[in-house]
Amino acid sequence: MDMAELSARTQLPVRKLRYVFDHGVLPGAQPDSPGQGIPRTFTDFEGFGIALAARLLDAGLTRKLVAACILKSGESPRRSARINELPLYLVFAAAAGKLEVGDGKYLRLSGDARPGIAKAFDTDWQPLVGVVPAPVEYRPTVHVRFDLEPLVVQVRSSNTDSW
Repeated sequence: MDMAELSARTQLPVRKLRYVFDHGVLPGAQPDSPGQGIPRTFTDFEGFGIALAARLLDAGLTRKLVAACILKSGESPRRSARINELPLYLVFAAAAGKLEVGDGKYLRLSGDARPGIAKAFDTDWQPLVGVVPAPVEYRPTVHVRFDLEPLVVQVRSSNTDSW
């Protein structure tokens, strides 16, 4: 899919999607153009990451916080993890889950079990920066919660194997 198709699926302006990509909001994205007049293309999962970052920006999170959230949600506790073990991919594959940000310092991704599709998971509160864990029984004062299912459904093509 390209930016125009992602925009059509999500109803997000192309300009906002390009901002996410070109300004490094999505860690690991390559801002280099494939050539003048040639649109960049993405997998559905990459498009999901771009659209998620754009929605988080729309919700009022800073660019730095959004980048930290996307980076952390793509991490795995294991160094040799495959893509299907990453929390953000688990949400995408199950087409269900939520992303929560607590006090601008912690991130939590969780999803319910979907029989035959995905098992339940919960990352618990993870620090966005550093490795100092959240305090025991942490409850955020400022809590941003994002239901990811509608966005996954919007971004996904009819090809469910597309990642």
